[in-house]
Amino acid sequence: MSSGPTYVIRQAASDDVPSATTLVRRSIAELCAPDHHNIAAIVEGLLINKTPENMKAWIETPGSFVFVVEAGPILAGVGGLTGDGEITLLYVAPDFRFQGVSKALLAKLEDHARSLGLPNCALVSTDTAQRFFEAQGFASYDKDEDDFGMDATSMTKAL
Repeated sequence: MSSGPTYVIRQAASDDVPSATTLVRRSIAELCAPDHHNIAAIVEGLLINKTPENMKAWIETPGSFVFVVEAGPILAGVGGLTGDGEITLLYVAPDFRFQGVSKALLAKLEDHARSLGLPNCALVSTDTAQRFFEAQGFASYDKDEDDFGMDATSMTKAL
């Protein structure tokens, strides 16, 4: 009897750029459909900065922390954190949805924020992800529309 996949979470490297970029773009296009309703202009807006060049910058910029989740040779998740505690990326590969990747990756980001001495983490959530973040202890403090017309909820969690 299998106990499920074993994940390794590590800091992202430049070699991860192609796979990480593809994962994030697929996650947005496929898993966030209830938020963007497959409206091409919204999807394009969400993907516009999810490029290999930006992923490389996010990985290599001092004060930016990007982690990847490996399931064997496959990337299953990508998460990012700024030095001031903003979670900027938390994406799971569609094939790994509901398998604990997001929860493990979020725990890693929170642990890293604690190691930096930060008192809290903040993020902006889609409607699709809001229940997940609430279940992980995040509280909403503002709701608005993002630049693309989707609901966006600002959330925070004390560490």
